[in-house]
Amino acid sequence: MAMFFKKSSITDNRIENSGRWPVRLTNFYLIDEYEFPATNFPEIFFVQEGTFLHETDVGTQAVREGAVVVVNPGHRHTVKQPEEVVLTRLRFLPEWLTQEYQLIANSPNLLTLFFDQSWFRYPREDNLHVFTTKNEGASRVRSELEYLRGLLKEKRQLEPVARISVLKLMTLLTDEHLRFWRGVSEIEILPEAKHALDEIESTILRAAPFDPAKMPRGGFEKKAIEDAFEDLTGMSMNDYSHRRRVFHAACRLLSTGDEPRRISKEVGFASTSEFSREFEAVFDITPQVYREKFSLVAGEDARKETPVGKGSDNKEEA
Repeated sequence: MAMFFKKSSITDNRIENSGRWPVRLTNFYLIDEYEFPATNFPEIFFVQEGTFLHETDVGTQAVREGAVVVVNPGHRHTVKQPEEVVLTRLRFLPEWLTQEYQLIANSPNLLTLFFDQSWFRYPREDNLHVFTTKNEGASRVRSELEYLRGLLKEKRQLEPVARISVLKLMTLLTDEHLRFWRGVSEIEILPEAKHALDEIESTILRAAPFDPAKMPRGGFEKKAIEDAFEDLTGMSMNDYSHRRRVFHAACRLLSTGDEPRRISKEVGFASTSEFSREFEAVFDITPQVYREKFSLVAGEDARKETPVGKGSDNKEEA
């Protein structure tokens, strides 16, 4: 095992944030235990330096430099006994990637790694993935993280180039995940389910209502489509179509200045009131609050260095 020596520059736990929603990077410099509470966002951690014990609700394992930890929404985890640890965390809003439907839906490994709890709300027990990276893979991940950090420092988080950078990181990590996985690494998308996904997406892009009974079957049996779809997503086609329509609206709230009334019409809601009701059912906040919280860059500098206290009571910017 390699030896890790204490650096004089790291005298206490601290965090350094880059960017604003819909995508953020945070560096954690840890010499003491640090607890990450459960969140509503998918989180990806890359271990830049050091070794530590990683504790979750289901157990503890040793983690070292070059490892990747993917945490889906709703689960806490803790870094214990850190040896000069530097972690880089990527957070993003899944709805921000709604326009990348073809890439994500055609890549089951991406779905498994990043979206089983947020893209489909797929009900799984495996909510955390830990895997290693080979030397060249780790180098590519470091390079792309640094590139994304540069974009965020320039406050370019709402530009397409930032979204592309996140997608590139996802594909790089998925490639590594398949070589060095320590858990479930694939989900199967049956052709019946894929047919339904495509039909729903097409309907939303046309701003048309979706009716499962009138959906073209594409040569598949109705029950086979329904069963395959529910097995994959954990929900009915009707419920999923409502959620995807809301995600499309959320993406427009993030990336445009259009009025909610116009957005609701362009994605196929029958009325603005229906849009607001459906949106709040998914995100627990109104469209206006969502836009104010996630799409606007605050006036203060996006990059901060914040000392934090020791132990599990450490706090960070939400």
